[in-house]
Amino acid sequence: MSDLEEYYQEFLFSLKNRSSANDHYIEEIFFDDCLKVLIDDGHSFETEADLDDASAGGYIYTPFKSPGLRIDGFEYIQDRKIINLYVCHFKNENSIQTLTQTEISQFVSNTKKFFEKSLGEDFHKQFKKDQVNEAYEVSKFIYDFEEKIIEVNVIIITNCLLSKLIKSLEVDAKDYFSNLLTKLEIWDIKRFFDNEGSGGKSESIEIEFEEPIPTLSATLDSSKYHSYLCVIPGSILANLYEKYGARILEANVRSFLQFRGNVNKGIRFTLKNNPEMFFAYNNGITVTADKCELNDEGQITSLTNLQIVNGGQTTATLYHASKLKDVSLEGVFVQTKLSILDDHQDDEVIPNISKFANSQNKINESDFFSNHPFHRNMQDKSRRISTEVVTGNVRSTKWFYERSRGQYQTELAKRSVTQRKAFQEEFPKSQLITKTDLAKTSVIFSGVPNRAVQGLQIAFKYFAVNIQKDWESNENLFNDLFYKKLIAQQIMFNESRLLAMERVSGNAIQPVTTYSLFMLNELSNTSSYNLPFIDIWKKQKILLPMENQLVEIIRFVLDFFNLQTESVEGRSILSYSKTKACLTSFKEKIKELNSSEYLMSPYKQILRSTTEDASENRQANRDEDVANEMELFIKLSKLNWAEVIGFAKASKEIYDNDVELLSVFPKFLRGGREVTRKQQIAINKILMRMKDDGFDV
Repeated sequence: MSDLEEYYQEFLFSLKNRSSANDHYIEEIFFDDCLKVLIDDGHSFETEADLDDASAGGYIYTPFKSPGLRIDGFEYIQDRKIINLYVCHFKNENSIQTLTQTEISQFVSNTKKFFEKSLGEDFHKQFKKDQVNEAYEVSKFIYDFEEKIIEVNVIIITNCLLSKLIKSLEVDAKDYFSNLLTKLEIWDIKRFFDNEGSGGKSESIEIEFEEPIPTLSATLDSSKYHSYLCVIPGSILANLYEKYGARILEANVRSFLQFRGNVNKGIRFTLKNNPEMFFAYNNGITVTADKCELNDEGQITSLTNLQIVNGGQTTATLYHASKLKDVSLEGVFVQTKLSILDDHQDDEVIPNISKFANSQNKINESDFFSNHPFHRNMQDKSRRISTEVVTGNVRSTKWFYERSRGQYQTELAKRSVTQRKAFQEEFPKSQLITKTDLAKTSVIFSGVPNRAVQGLQIAFKYFAVNIQKDWESNENLFNDLFYKKLIAQQIMFNESRLLAMERVSGNAIQPVTTYSLFMLNELSNTSSYNLPFIDIWKKQKILLPMENQLVEIIRFVLDFFNLQTESVEGRSILSYSKTKACLTSFKEKIKELNSSEYLMSPYKQILRSTTEDASENRQANRDEDVANEMELFIKLSKLNWAEVIGFAKASKEIYDNDVELLSVFPKFLRGGREVTRKQQIAINKILMRMKDDGFDV
């Protein structure tokens, strides 16, 4: 069995496991999983723009199949006026199937027919009359925004393998959708496999410059990496953004920016009246790349995998400004700091470049990239903490926390066939949880379900800012018990989604699931009792009384959404669920209930007492404190204390009062007095300051 076939089998097993082998559910979960990859890679995105603005962006799942018509989702990229039309082609087969040219042509033809019919005045009205909600939503959008669409991208997502006979995906001009520039893109099983095996790196972008870029080397020949100072014409950056969009922005930066097509007034004034001064007024951009080619004169002729880590807004603004009649980018140049990094440096160096380059803006507010101690802590716990042996299994398993995309596949690739099987038994792929998955479920249980339905990246930003504060306040809060509760919340989300799928479809699944869990949490957490997270962790599933209670809550939530949306033109369950108004109204509705009467007796019996929970939390904090103390002691014991003291003495004006305290630990190692816990913590704080000053701790 090839690596691709093995990946397919594990991929399919995970989908079946999470969908209870229901064919209807499995396709929706497949689509959701695939869009996570596209978002991570910059092909799709989510936005925090005005939620009442239908063009704000973010993909919407709209599964609709009818003879001669097909559409499974859409997304409007507002700043480039592009509409993405998704076709989800899933085959529930034990072996990889082939995607043929005939099938592709049929999908494109059916999607084109749907798009062009939607431009007519009556097409969407029939869907509304027939209550075909998903088709109505996308058809109405196309009709309303016809004048704001300049390009159509058809994206086929499939677990099949693209036929080797297909050599080109270029769409002939005669087949353009309503004479608009039309492009075709296919994400097949091999593309997903390659993407996941890349270790979290986005698909490589190869850029060749027609006119070489003048550069000045800014590193010594002996340096571990190469850095250059460059001057890039504004028109080149604008063209790159027009072609690749958010894909040329580093992933963490991409998630913190909004793309609405606005042009900063100050930049526009400069470009219009003093374009030659743009270089002087603008701070420039910071970029990284995997590789660069230089000509004999030391000028850059090509770059591989260009990623902008600071200056994304500048780049996007240059593109938008270039479309204005009164603005020309001729004579506009942008100062650029370029760093060439290899794969081994990416994980550590790029987040730091991004952090320091963006130190003056909101990206630094949550300094919460994949190498943050919180994520490393969760990763370490996931590799160490086993579940209990559940009914039907012969051994315990572990959840795999993926702090950066592709970690799971990277771990598999390191192993032999026999070792892979053992790894998959220990870490089933159905128990893979990403940092954005964790953030979404955590946000729900934190009381802001509207944030969770706004998108994974938006939920992650909210989660990051709040967890960061707690992390700085008390790291011991993030103990083994905390980890088990987070996994229990993920289990609750997964199973609640399946329950919601039995009653709703398409775009309604996510908000109904999210608000149902929020409601369960609100009603179940009182001064006397709490949700039984640890019992769920032990069983690795929700208990039957909770399942029955959730069924009732889902009915309640669905009735609420139907009441709030059916009489309002253009309001869908998904769009409404993202608003603060929805959350406020829903909270008021919950308050009208008498929880003691609403909650079923069998369900109330499985809730845990607050006294019991408090006792477990105290013990977990004590255990974490002991573990942290041991970890810190081991860390300090491994240091070269002669180098530590030498660095501190060399910077005496900074560390004059600290040298004596630092000297306590090496004296202890030589048989001196025991170092107290308080002294160890103080020494570690000094070391962190030294690290900021350049000492390699």
